[in-house]
Amino acid sequence: MKSRTSALLLGVALIAAGSGWLIFRSQLTATNLELPVKELPELASFHVEPTDWPCWRGPQASNHSPDSNIVQSWSESENIIWKAAIPGRGHSTPIFLGNRVILTSADETAQRQFALCIDRTTGNKLWETTIHEGRFTPKHPDNSFASGTPATDGERIFVNFPNSDAIFVTALDLDGNILWKCEAGPNGGQGAHGSGSALAIGGSFVFVSDESPKHGWIAAVHRQSGEIAWRKNRTSDMGSYGSPIVAQLGGQTLLLLAGVGRVTAYDLKRGDIVWETAGLAEATANTVATNGSMVFASSGYPQRKLLALKADGSVAWKKENGNEIPYPPSMVCHNENLFLISDQGLASCYDAQTGKQRWKERLPGSFYSSPLVVGKHIYVCNREGVTTIFEASPEGFEEVAVNKLDDGINASPVAIGGKLYIRTETHLYCIGKR
Repeated sequence: MKSRTSALLLGVALIAAGSGWLIFRSQLTATNLELPVKELPELASFHVEPTDWPCWRGPQASNHSPDSNIVQSWSESENIIWKAAIPGRGHSTPIFLGNRVILTSADETAQRQFALCIDRTTGNKLWETTIHEGRFTPKHPDNSFASGTPATDGERIFVNFPNSDAIFVTALDLDGNILWKCEAGPNGGQGAHGSGSALAIGGSFVFVSDESPKHGWIAAVHRQSGEIAWRKNRTSDMGSYGSPIVAQLGGQTLLLLAGVGRVTAYDLKRGDIVWETAGLAEATANTVATNGSMVFASSGYPQRKLLALKADGSVAWKKENGNEIPYPPSMVCHNENLFLISDQGLASCYDAQTGKQRWKERLPGSFYSSPLVVGKHIYVCNREGVTTIFEASPEGFEEVAVNKLDDGINASPVAIGGKLYIRTETHLYCIGKR
């Protein structure tokens, strides 16, 4: 592990005019974005119910639904419990807490970024809170200004947005009132593609990253106070777009992030590097998959690469230049197998231990959404609004169902509490047997 010199930083807490919440900012140099570890109060661990989905990839960071009895057939006129129009545009996947469904969106014309809460039973809007107005930063046309999936610890809701050439994390109470804002670090537009990193949550912190060219970083923000506990450099020439997760790996709770050519495992409390393994291409746009004993990471530019690592970070196997290796979609593990959906529509299955390919099949359309494991099946949504369901089996591709909605899908599906939730470009659907 390389030692790095910490920059001289000055933390400033500003009271926002006319409000009671805090903005935490720091002065920093352009060459070193690291912040020394700040000792902050340790918070009690948070609890989520089996019917909650508190963050990107779900409560176990696996993208596995706890439900197996989820509907497999729907259309605009079949098995739609409710359909809620979502103002603005956003690609964030919704999270679920009790009867609340929380997601983010952005009105690109008015340059307004906001959080939205919907009643899980009725689909009615409970509240909408503006987080930022104006000062939007550049992005790719395929991206949105609200692509980062939020998180919750059961008491607070955390959202992140790129704004004013920075990445902000904002905490709200369960009624949508702003508690604090934290300018977690700079944002260089990630090569004009924009930001899309989801939040991760664990211990006393919510974790956020931005791997813009020349000044990438990952940071831990205290859940209660909004202060930055630590920040580490993630620098590269090209930049990357992956999202961190907190996961159990080899008996340890680690913060995992793939990007800028490597996979890194961090200690949650201090940000120390537990291990770091090179071997990916420069740009990653997804999240690692884990099965508790191994971690799997893929990258998409300038080469397609896949790394399978043991719990200590050593390489178990690797693949390069396969067109089935995903770039934006994240992979999923199921039993002893690893399932991939490439952005070009190639579905494949590998033996997780050996890397042997079991099968490969082309699906219709292109994909940004990540596959979801539901019982013995995998649900995956393409950008044209089609969801394909197939068997999570190594024996060969077996299609179960194909369902179509009116609009394109970039967010990932969630199946929780006996219902399937899909966010399209214009609506959020609650799908179930009627």
